[in-house]
Amino acid sequence: MATVLVETFQQSQKNVQKHKQLIGKLSKAHSRCQDCSGFNQEFFSCTLHAMAVFNREPAVERVLDFAVQFAMTTFAEEGDRNVFSFLLAKVMESNSSRDKGIRMRSMEIVKKMLDRLEDDAELDVDVCEELTDMLLIRLNDKIPAVRCQAALALSRLQDPGDPDCSIQKAFQRAMILDSSPDVRKTVLSHIFVRPDTIEIILSRTRDIKDLVRRTAYEVLAQRVIIRSLTIAQRRGVLSQGLADRSEIVRKACTAQLLPAWFKQCESDFVQYLKRMDVEGEDEWVEKSVMVLIETQSPAELVAGFLDYEECSQLLSSIRQEGGEPNADAAALTPETVFYWRCLCQHLRGLGSAAEEFLDQILPEGARLCPYLLRLVQDTGKSSVCDDEDDSMRVFVLQQLFKIAALLDFADEAGRRQLKDSVCKLLPMDNVPGALVPMLATCLRAVESSHDARMETLLEVISDIHVPLNEQTLDADQLHATLANMSLSVENVPLEALLKCLLVLQELLLDVTQPSLSPPLQALTDTLVLPCVQVTDPVIREAAVKCLGLCCLLSLNFARQHLLLFLQALEVDVECVQMTALRVVLDLLHTYGLNSFELKSAKPSADGDDDTAADAGAEKADEDGENEGEEASDQKSKIANNILSIVSRFLDSQNDELCHIAMLGFAKLLLAGRLVSSKILLRLFLLWFNPACDDDLMLRQMLASFFPVYASASRYNQEQMASILVPALTTVWNAPDNSPLAFINVNDLTQFLVEFSDARQLRSKPVATEDLQEQSVHEDLAVKIANKLLTDDDDIDERTLCRVLSLLHVTPSSSVSEELKALDTQLLEVVADKMALRYLAKFRANICGSGKVTKSRTSAKTPMRSRPTPARRTTTRTATRSVVAKKAIVEDSDEDSENAADEEVADVASSPVAPRQKLSRGCKSQSNLVEKQLIFSSSSEEESEPDLSDD
Repeated sequence: MATVLVETFQQSQKNVQKHKQLIGKLSKAHSRCQDCSGFNQEFFSCTLHAMAVFNREPAVERVLDFAVQFAMTTFAEEGDRNVFSFLLAKVMESNSSRDKGIRMRSMEIVKKMLDRLEDDAELDVDVCEELTDMLLIRLNDKIPAVRCQAALALSRLQDPGDPDCSIQKAFQRAMILDSSPDVRKTVLSHIFVRPDTIEIILSRTRDIKDLVRRTAYEVLAQRVIIRSLTIAQRRGVLSQGLADRSEIVRKACTAQLLPAWFKQCESDFVQYLKRMDVEGEDEWVEKSVMVLIETQSPAELVAGFLDYEECSQLLSSIRQEGGEPNADAAALTPETVFYWRCLCQHLRGLGSAAEEFLDQILPEGARLCPYLLRLVQDTGKSSVCDDEDDSMRVFVLQQLFKIAALLDFADEAGRRQLKDSVCKLLPMDNVPGALVPMLATCLRAVESSHDARMETLLEVISDIHVPLNEQTLDADQLHATLANMSLSVENVPLEALLKCLLVLQELLLDVTQPSLSPPLQALTDTLVLPCVQVTDPVIREAAVKCLGLCCLLSLNFARQHLLLFLQALEVDVECVQMTALRVVLDLLHTYGLNSFELKSAKPSADGDDDTAADAGAEKADEDGENEGEEASDQKSKIANNILSIVSRFLDSQNDELCHIAMLGFAKLLLAGRLVSSKILLRLFLLWFNPACDDDLMLRQMLASFFPVYASASRYNQEQMASILVPALTTVWNAPDNSPLAFINVNDLTQFLVEFSDARQLRSKPVATEDLQEQSVHEDLAVKIANKLLTDDDDIDERTLCRVLSLLHVTPSSSVSEELKALDTQLLEVVADKMALRYLAKFRANICGSGKVTKSRTSAKTPMRSRPTPARRTTTRTATRSVVAKKAIVEDSDEDSENAADEEVADVASSPVAPRQKLSRGCKSQSNLVEKQLIFSSSSEEESEPDLSDD
């Protein structure tokens, strides 16, 4: 019998087509066998040979399939003749083997056996419970392949009707905590969809691995109906999928999820839009509709649009002269008008190929413009829309005006009629402020002359603020009217003031010449500045925005009103603070900090500048040096005062204010308008701050900024290297109740070493010879070695020595001899064994006897944890403001007391930091973004690093 079994198993691994014949042959031998116990033992022995192979081999897979198929033929047998029960028992015994191959193959055999069971098959309760417990243990195996097979086997044992199902709970933990993307993907594919698992499935759409994210979208498309998700969840899934950085994830969203949801809505665009709530932020909804529209031909789209009774009724009413908008209330729904606008926009984008189809659904301007006028006139008064009906009407009007902007303006009559309609609508009381930007867009579409648009908008502002009883004024009379406008705004309705400011914003955004014209200057004095003092915060916010736009047109005007913006940052409400903060950062980005310095020379009391200049000429030579120092101090003081006010918002408890400040400083640093290692240090510690782990916007913005900034120029890399020691000092000195105490210093130094590596520069190719002369790492190595030799403070010498081992040092560089001498001195000072191993690696890099340690930033995603157990148990009670107070650390070196990190330099006056045109993207950016987007909370215990050469 043993010979028959061996021959049968040998033949089974060659060809799958012979399995049926071999199973029949082995079944006859099994039926004639008298010693079933010996047969079973020999059968498992043959199977065990294949189980010992861990790698995927076709022959092994055929043998296991054959063994399971034969065992299933004896499922109904009793006693020893039941090979199925015997094989299952043996496999369960083998699950605790020390061999990873046997453990994995055991799970695989169990999975195959359970898959081949009929739906009505029954297992003994004790066997089923024992099998479940065994598989749950293997779900936590240290080998990912074993965990994957255990998850596949457990999928058949789930009980979707049991809310306390242990397998469901284990699957939920694995999807969140498992470190292997293969395990997360496997569990995600096989977990039963229930209300308590939908949220976890949605979280996998933000997984670090694109394959897991793609699987999440496939599961949502195949097993989750759109009605089971909230509107916020639907919109979130769409926005993430359509904007994903991976092509396969975007394809899964557009090719599987969107068609599945569209089919669940009976392939009806209006029904689909009702599931999405188009009145909210419609950017991603519009993109999803455009994706669905692009899958159909223009003829099918137009035919389907005209089949809608509401749409055909609306078109007929518009094309019929004298049509009443009130009769179209049922058709004027947000979904219908939104779909109409998207379809018109799509057909317009196709050009002349779809012109005939566009004419069928887009009415003439001579019909559409009067209809819009009547519709606005029938709208109730509302400049500020609060209730749901008014907001819906505003949304419908916005979509209709966007459709009007798509009209064919080759028709002079239609273009003139649309311009007249816009000019009539803007001053109307029942036109809400939300329509002003859309009306301004229509005006720009029909009026190509910039001066004519300016005159039109100025006249609208005059009509709103001081009604002119439909008088026609020429340009000079209009400018005189604006100049004589009353300075008092107390008697003017708030709605009128708000609309004036909104129109003025559109006017300022349309200015092409960087200068403040007399009419704009008059409006600023008579309208904007008085509105800044109005008690209503909405009016003040709009006035501050207008004032900021004016400041962007004139430097002198910006100097005059900078103090007003800083005052708003100090004392005003949050909405005004946000606008003022954006204005200040834009001004600094446009003009630079040096543009706002005070004049150091004072005019004479009698105003005779020439006399004062002659009198001071003789003394100029004697006091020139002192005056230069005073001017420099004054300049630095003003710049630091501005930055101190603005930088306080990096610690704000309001996330939006923090985001604005952080993004503004990132732009200033990237453009070279700001040179400050203090600000750079604060941004870097914000990125690693565990208190900000839940702030995805902050982490993603900083994860995109630092790689681009560091790879832009050598000077930027020097700035990144200069914050390494202060960053470490901040973390080391952080109190136990500070979130900074939980930062992993190894991860922090790993990223700073990567960011300061000259090989990462992308502004120009760096040759090997250039590396020998221009290495930031070599300068950093000298600085760290001197700190280890001279600093008496309590520092972590192991961390600093590890940094030395990671630096890229060229053996033939000019400082190699100096580094060798420092290394010799370090051997006499350093006592830690691990630190000595790091120094040995550093010595090998200097001497060229070993490979330079590669940066492992892209190889391993760092987990933000601290290896000290005592600090891990400390409750994170500190807020962002506490972190910020610890974030600014002065370098203790004497040479850096008055260095550039205490000064702020504008690029125009700093030859060290030239502005550079940066190309998009970064070689290591995707790895860093993945660092910030990881959602798996499992972490590996920190072990001694392998210092051997890779």
